[in-house]
Amino acid sequence: MPARRHDRRCGSDTCVTTSPATGPVSVRWSTKLPVGVISARGRRSRVVVAPEGEACPASIVDVQGEVEAPRVPGNGQGALLACLGAGFATLLDQSVVNYAVPSLAAELHASAGAVQWLLAVYSLTFGIGLVPGGRLGDAYGRRELFVVGLGMFFVGALSTVLATSVGWAVAGRCVQGFGAGIISAQVLGVIQDLFRDQRRVRALAAYGAAASASALVGPLFAAVVLGLAAQEVAWRLVLAVSLPFVLVTGVIALRTLPRRGPVVVRRPSLDVTGITLVAVLVVLVTVPVVDPSLGAVPIAVVAIASVAIIGALVWWERRARSPIFAPGLIRSGGFMRGNVMAALWFGASVAQSSVLTVFLLDAVQLAPLEVALVLVPAAAARMIGSWASARAHARFGLVLLRLCLAVQTLGRAGLAAAVLTVPDARVVAVVLVVELAVALASGMFEPAMRHSTLEYAQRGSFGLAASFLQLTQRLAATFCVALVTGFAFVGGTGVELSLSGSALALVVCGGLVAGAFVVTFLPPSSRRTQMRRHDRVE
Repeated sequence: MPARRHDRRCGSDTCVTTSPATGPVSVRWSTKLPVGVISARGRRSRVVVAPEGEACPASIVDVQGEVEAPRVPGNGQGALLACLGAGFATLLDQSVVNYAVPSLAAELHASAGAVQWLLAVYSLTFGIGLVPGGRLGDAYGRRELFVVGLGMFFVGALSTVLATSVGWAVAGRCVQGFGAGIISAQVLGVIQDLFRDQRRVRALAAYGAAASASALVGPLFAAVVLGLAAQEVAWRLVLAVSLPFVLVTGVIALRTLPRRGPVVVRRPSLDVTGITLVAVLVVLVTVPVVDPSLGAVPIAVVAIASVAIIGALVWWERRARSPIFAPGLIRSGGFMRGNVMAALWFGASVAQSSVLTVFLLDAVQLAPLEVALVLVPAAAARMIGSWASARAHARFGLVLLRLCLAVQTLGRAGLAAAVLTVPDARVVAVVLVVELAVALASGMFEPAMRHSTLEYAQRGSFGLAASFLQLTQRLAATFCVALVTGFAFVGGTGVELSLSGSALALVVCGGLVAGAFVVTFLPPSSRRTQMRRHDRVE
């Protein structure tokens, strides 16, 4: 919508304009960014944009219009470097934690249930940190939230490294995950703010490359450290690998990210009640999975409490001012189909990664370096798949998603059969070949899945839709990691995996991906909720 001219009175960072459509409009402007927040006749706040090069706007967009912010002036390349550093540091940590589990469990005398919580809790708090992180960053600026998230991640990682009990290590992972969720929300927002059109695509591609690089570097580093250092020290050094990168990234962020974002007219709603109810619900349904020895009475109590929380969550979300489950997104069949598909696929992928790494270390008795050499080629294949995804999706569309999910389902079934029937010396070769195919399909699937899901988001809700998608994936990963690792420990002693348990875990992962495959055949939306193409985010 073209901007309309209005008279104005300008202060140092405030403009008061008069619009023929809305009457007096007060606009508060950031001193650093060409964006502001308007308030008119009690309407809810909306971000509007000033023309580039003007300290105070000579025009204002009608409050009913939607606009996209121009590129924020400042050190865009430096800010992108901070985003890449943050992505590399947080994902590097995730790529090495599975290697540290056997040594950590032995040193801290961890039970199988404690190991399950150690692996699962990070995704839980990551998802919880996404929503408040995104909304606070939108309201108060991303630089401060970015640094806060890095600080929380650093403190959590350091606590885990210095842990003297498994409970302390789990608590550290909780803080780490929450900090990583805040960071992730700011990274997406910074890229959205600073880059437009093809420059934004290249920035996102660079972020994906940083993630793939962490998957290549992390396992090799962990393998070398575990092979050279004593067991009681090695796992601590492995989990400390991300700390220097966090510090360097923090310095870069303080020097390059814009100091202020939009100035808020009213305090943003974080929907703390909704977030808390979701977190409690995930923990409740995860408890019986982590501790299958619970009696009938505790399980009944958990079931009743879960139903009550679901009812409370539905009641609350219908009345919340800014619900985490936005009604417009919930009513979109295509968006919800994509979320279910993403949750099943992501949960299975994270769970399989945990089980397969520990299986090769524990059951097959490979050295850490040998495990890294087996799995690192798969990370390279995933990077190649990501590069090819855009062109393949443009040509094949939904067929590509189905083909990728079918390959991953068959691959997991093949791995499960190989675990039970192929000798240890040959099962490694089977894992190497199958993981190459699964990783290539996974790399092609993820970008196409995100695009297919987020295209159902209406203008003005893209950021919320992206956060919602990440939230469902992370909460699904929490439950699936606990569930699948629980199956993997069946038949083993202590925290050692058994062959039958590992095969069962891989079958469960394959079943989850098969469920995602079935979901692709569901209709995207009903006629009532189908949106016109020009109402979608391109």
